[in-house]
Amino acid sequence: MPIVDVTIVGALDPEVRADAAQRVADAAGEALRAAPGRCWAQVRELDAKDYAENGGPTAARPVFLRVLRADLPPVPARAAVARRLADGVASALRRPAENVHVLFEPSAAGRVAFGGDLAPGPPRHRAQSGAKWESIVGYARAVRVGELVWVTGSVSVDDAGQPVGVGDAYAQSKRCLEVIETALGNLGASPRDVVRTRIFVTDIQRDWGAIGRAHAEMFGEARPATSMVEVRRLISDWMLVEIEADAYLGG
Repeated sequence: MPIVDVTIVGALDPEVRADAAQRVADAAGEALRAAPGRCWAQVRELDAKDYAENGGPTAARPVFLRVLRADLPPVPARAAVARRLADGVASALRRPAENVHVLFEPSAAGRVAFGGDLAPGPPRHRAQSGAKWESIVGYARAVRVGELVWVTGSVSVDDAGQPVGVGDAYAQSKRCLEVIETALGNLGASPRDVVRTRIFVTDIQRDWGAIGRAHAEMFGEARPATSMVEVRRLISDWMLVEIEADAYLGG
């Protein structure tokens, strides 16, 4: 059930104030394609003098609209939904649509309006590669919650768990990144969505160039933030590098 929380700078038209919440609920429900009566709304007026920019003339004062719901519209469709919301709520409140600012939030991002319980947030999805360590240690190869994906530190093994590229830091890095790419793909992401990597190496002075080259080949213009740090050893002596990644699918 979508919940719409509206803050209006400046006083409402008296003819609108009496049933403003119902007007907003009806307009937002239609814009969100919700079943009749299944959209709740809360409307608050903010005195213009308490607004940092004083709101300007009444017709130009902003309306801030937060949509709290667990099932956020997909990113490609969100702009169109926001336009429908802005148009519908603006008409209901008799304010210009260009002054209605729409923000989507998962309903568990904070306390739900009307003092209700927290609604469930976005579902959690996991990807497994079948590596023996996943069941032994109890972890997923990757986890996705909403538009965020976290990929576990990955090492250079093949699908049967056998070493790949023993003694070759570049070959091991390439394989680590292939494992990451597969995990991302299993959760609807790709290397283009990666915003952060962390690289753990056993001999940074010797191997940083080879590892960095493989990293650049994988991520290209995505240019994620990264760290490369030297560690005393990894889980097996032949391992020269381990890489983990975080991704964001929001744009």
